[in-house]
Order: sequence, then C-alpha cells, then structure tokens
Amino acid sequence: MEDKIMDYQNEIVSFIMNNIKYPNITSLLEQYHPYDLSRAVLDLDEDIIMNLFNKISNEFIAEIFEYFTDSEFKEIYTLFKTEKLAKIISKMDLDLSVDLLRGLKTKGIDILNHIPLSRRNRIIEVMQYNPDEIGSYLNDSFMFVDMSYSVKETMKYVTKNAYEFDYISIIYIAHNQELIGYIKLKDLITARADELIKDIMSTRFQKVYLDDDVEYVAKIMQETRESSIPIINENNLMLGVVTHDDLMDIIALAEEEDYTKFAGLSDYDNELESTSILKSVKSRLPWLSILLLLSMGTSIILSFFDGQLASSGPLLAARLAVFLPLILDMAGNTGTQSLAVTIRYLSKNSDIEKGILKKMVIREIKTGIIQGLLIGSVVFGMILFTTYTGKKELVRIDYIFAIVTSGSIFIALLISTTLGSVIPMIMNRLKIDPAVASGPFITTVSDIVTLSIYYTIGLSILLPMF
Repeated sequence: MEDKIMDYQNEIVSFIMNNIKYPNITSLLEQYHPYDLSRAVLDLDEDIIMNLFNKISNEFIAEIFEYFTDSEFKEIYTLFKTEKLAKIISKMDLDLSVDLLRGLKTKGIDILNHIPLSRRNRIIEVMQYNPDEIGSYLNDSFMFVDMSYSVKETMKYVTKNAYEFDYISIIYIAHNQELIGYIKLKDLITARADELIKDIMSTRFQKVYLDDDVEYVAKIMQETRESSIPIINENNLMLGVVTHDDLMDIIALAEEEDYTKFAGLSDYDNELESTSILKSVKSRLPWLSILLLLSMGTSIILSFFDGQLASSGPLLAARLAVFLPLILDMAGNTGTQSLAVTIRYLSKNSDIEKGILKKMVIREIKTGIIQGLLIGSVVFGMILFTTYTGKKELVRIDYIFAIVTSGSIFIALLISTTLGSVIPMIMNRLKIDPAVASGPFITTVSDIVTLSIYYTIGLSILLPMF
C-alpha cells in the first residue's frame, strides 16, 4: 500500500515538473486532491515550489496549506513574503489558520498583523481558547438563512453562494440572528418550492458553547451521528460549527494524550524535530520520579525479609527467587489489562452511577478469581514437573512449595485485577484523568503488593521447614 502511495506522489511530482511552464497549470492540478498535492509539494525543489505557487491562486494554495502539519509548514513558509502568507492564511478555514499561526509563534504574530482586520479579529478570538475548548475548532464557513425564506428562495441562495462555503450539508435557520433550527440539504432538495423553511426545519438539535470541552463535544457527535454541531454564545447567536473532520482530529489527539499518560509521560511533543533532548527528559522525569519512590517500597519490603532469609533460609531464598519474576510479571499484566478495560469504559461514559461501578468492580474480582485459579493451576503443575525433571522424585516439601507459589499467584492476580479496576475509578471520582493511572504506575503498585504476599506466605509456611 505504501509503495502505491509513493508511486502516486511521484507521479504528481513528475506531472508538476513537466508542466511547470504551462500558463494555466491550475486547471491541470484540479484533477488532484489538495492533500495529494501537499505531499508532492514537500518533494519539490524550492525554485519549483516558488514558480508553482506564483502561478496558482491564493485560494488554491490555501487548500494545499490546510493539509500541512506544523513541522511541514515550517519547512516551506520561509519561501514566502509575509504579505503573501497573510493573504493565503486568510483564505484558510478559521481553525486551521489558527493552528498554523500558533505553530509559528513570533513569526505568526507578524503574519497576523498583515491579515485583513475583520479576519484578523476572528482569528484572535479563536486563539483565546485553549486546545481543550471547542472554541479552538470553530469553523465559520457555514450556511445561514432566515426563517422567512421559502424553499425556492433558500435553494436559490444555496446555489448562488455554495462555492463560498466549505460546509453546505446542513443549512442553519435563524430568527433575528438567533439560531432556531436547521435543514439538511437533501431534505431541502426534496421539499416543495412554495413551502416555508420554518414549516419544514428541524428544531431539535444539539448545540455547544465555545468553552465546552472538546472530548465532551466529540462524544455528543458520536452519539447523535450528526455531521456538524453548531457553536453558540450565551445569547443563542450562532458563531460557527464543529464538523465531522474536526471530530476525527479530536479523537486522534485524545487517544494520543491518553497513550502518553498511560506510558507515564507528561506534556510530550510527538514532533521529533521540535522536541529537544532536554524537553524529552523533562516530559519523562515527573512520573519516573514518582515511580522511583514507589519502587523503593519494593526494596524496603525485600529488606524486611532479608534478615530471616540470610540467617536461616538461603536455600529457600533461592527457590523463592526462581519464580519471583513469573509472579511479578503475571500480576502486573493482569493489573494493566483491568486498568485498560476500566479506563476505556470511563472514557466513553461521563455520567456513571455508583451501581454500575460496583458491578464493574465485582466483575473484575470474579475475573481475577477465575484467572487466578487457572494460572495458579498451571503454575502448580509446572513447578512439580520441573522439580521432578531435575530430581527424578517429589517429596512433601515440593508439593507444599508448589501450593504456596500457586496460591500466592492466585491471591496476587486477584488483588492486581481489583486494583486495576478500583484505582482509575478513585481517580475519576477525584476529577483526575484516569489515564494517569498509567501502566508503569499500576505495575509498580502491583509489584509492592505481590512481593508482600509472596514472601509473607512463603516465609510463614516454608521457613520452618528449611
């Protein structure tokens, strides 16, 4: 698949280079999607890029720019004068233009000052919202008509002005500038020409405010299956829309954020070129420091049993150590599995009743019991098999050791599975992102509990026999 994509990009690059002198090259390029053109532009020499962009309109360039990432845009923006960049960016979707300008920092402010005043004010308004607020995804390219319009008048308006808007699948209806309803384009097309819009519009619809959380809005769009949701202010005046492609961006960013938290990272930039070694270290140190303190608990626990093992049980210590990695790994793995299941449920359901949480915990406890019994049985058989293979006989102490080890695994898996479910629930109750209960965190906590169980049971039962 990747080879086919590269071949297609190479085809576009060759096409541009072979036709770069053609006066009306825009008409030739319109057969390609702007995304494909953006990939091809990155493979062109600087002089070809300048020659190409001098021959196509700012509107066409803006469509191509919308598919650049921040790092890709930084590779080519220096080829343009500030005034030219301002004209291009002013033609882009509002939220996308904000993203590019934010990425340029000081240079972005310079470009912003050259953008026409009305558009500049809209960009500044969106810039005031942080990336977690839906206002940062505001798209003001939507169709809006008055409720007094007839179907015929609305169709005439849509036909005449559709080229000016990016989003025409839904036409929103207003009365005295206040949002009161909407009609889908397909319903408008099939309606009778003499009907009034106010008689056929839908008045039940979701709407959100500029400071609403992006993940909350994304969840609404998923549940209602609408292709867009209007963004309004406190006076019910429509300011813009958030569209389905924004939904995909929000979900992708949310998953990336949860993944970095799950890996025990703080604010992490996935752009390799823009992430310095110092910043990379800084993003990892906070959780590593916390995990270091927690891991010291493991060492402390081992030191508690060290004296007893050193004085009277060196052989027992050796036998216990053989299966220690197995027990720790299995407990950590089951805890992480339970954690992932719980976080996934909590992330998809914002309002959860206590009864449901209780059922989830009970379900995980039952899961831990069954897993513990099955894996404990396998470990019991494995210990006896390996012991018999080495000694060609089994004595009473071998059976007891197998029972102690498999019993420890059973208890460890049960507790780890329960912790993996309870810890994110507690964090969610405290209004802390459950993803913070990361894999390394739950594994470290599980290690502490498992060590305590294993050595306590092992020494209390086996030490007198050695």
